[in-house]
Amino acid sequence: MLHSHLVAVALSTAILLSSCSSVDWRDASVPASQRAKALLREMTLDEKIGQMCQYVAPCYVPPGQGSPYKNIDATDENLGNKDLADKIRRGEAGAFLHVMTSKEAVALQQLAQESRLKIPLLIGIDAVHGNALLEGCTVYPTNINMASTFNPSLMEKIGAETADEMRQTGACWTFSPNLDVSRDARWGRMGETFGEDPLLVSEMGKRLIWGLQGRDQSYSQNHVLACAKHLIAGGEPRGGLNASPMDVSEGKLREVFLPPFVAAVNAGVATMMPAHNEINGIPCHANSWLLKDLLRAELGFKGFTVSDWMDIERLYSMHHFVKDSTEAFITAVEAGVDIHMQGAKFFEAIRDAVKSGRIPEKRIDDAVLNILTAKFALGLFENPVPVSKRSIDRSAEHRQTALEAARQGIVLLKNDSFGSSEKVLPLRSPKRIFLAGPNADSQTILGDWAAPQADSLVATVYDGMLECFPDSEIDTMFFGGKIASVDARGISDFRIRQDVRRELR
Repeated sequence: MLHSHLVAVALSTAILLSSCSSVDWRDASVPASQRAKALLREMTLDEKIGQMCQYVAPCYVPPGQGSPYKNIDATDENLGNKDLADKIRRGEAGAFLHVMTSKEAVALQQLAQESRLKIPLLIGIDAVHGNALLEGCTVYPTNINMASTFNPSLMEKIGAETADEMRQTGACWTFSPNLDVSRDARWGRMGETFGEDPLLVSEMGKRLIWGLQGRDQSYSQNHVLACAKHLIAGGEPRGGLNASPMDVSEGKLREVFLPPFVAAVNAGVATMMPAHNEINGIPCHANSWLLKDLLRAELGFKGFTVSDWMDIERLYSMHHFVKDSTEAFITAVEAGVDIHMQGAKFFEAIRDAVKSGRIPEKRIDDAVLNILTAKFALGLFENPVPVSKRSIDRSAEHRQTALEAARQGIVLLKNDSFGSSEKVLPLRSPKRIFLAGPNADSQTILGDWAAPQADSLVATVYDGMLECFPDSEIDTMFFGGKIASVDARGISDFRIRQDVRRELR
């Protein structure tokens, strides 16, 4: 009987293994997770580690280090970096960031199709408040402004529209939302956040994730991967300086800074990014308790993690946590970082660590399986080369959404005239208006993470005043913008008209 039982178990196991191995990863009808497992079995160690490598786009390289200003195609000389092109062809690059044109996205994906397994690339960008780094895309109000709307439904709509515009340019992954709970007004990245309240940050972040990814995480052609960042507690940095250390009790960590990330995981966020800073002396990019015990074992996160820009290297250069950059790469992967964002020598360091036995190959398999699953879910294997179905300029509807969000985000603290009961706003055809400040006639009002847009697409405060009050006399004093540079000399040399001074008294 025992012999018969063992034979039955062996046969069942053989049938199960045969069934798994028979899955064709090229078959689009097979679930993404199964396709990923099947493809993983076909990959060499080099190809696996290649999926963990993300590089900055060639056109983003500074002058003198490539060919950033050429119209590129899938040729070495126009791509601007032959070594990088060869890496793609060998399957040693899995992702890119800051691909600024759809033409470049096409070129990179075409190169990936020349690799042995033709695994497409993940193309990511910082679409923090709209895909605003690309000219012509809709620029929505910054997150701190969106927090003032207290309108999560509108945030979800903006996420969906942002994803739609991203996919038109070939991007399928945004490093957003920023779920830092901002508790220090000196911190320069407050504008990227939804403010200081954990509940509001959680709700707005969750809705943005749903908008970007879709509520069912089906990742249709109009959705992208979201990335919750920065894990964790960077919003109350020592001295208000970005990336400075954070000392915090576990109680405060869980009560204040963790809830938005719990909400993100529950919303199905696909990717997660560790923070620049240290937590109680341990850099987040090297913190296995944070990335393994808390994020995966306790919260149940199923996606993949990506380092912030060059932050693995900073384990050595800034935190002095390890003896050299090679040890930094190994330590980060051991701690739970799945993709290295930008930089050389990561590939070689991880390959050598696996071959020496320092890093088990299963650790690499776990990371790559999640990356491949996302690529299959996005439909990149069926449609690796992006094809824009319509022009971004058709987004009049999206601009209307941005306008409505700006209106809802306005906060009026006081509305009287120098202590009198008379209301100042709304203005009723004033004879004269005095307009001052460096942002009065500048695209600075678009906020951070936004590239300069065509003047015809941007209405500055000054433009708005001219349109709304064509019969009013507008006295101006601009420090910056179209009038003068923002510097001490420009300010001191500018004189307010004497009659305006008298009026202000």
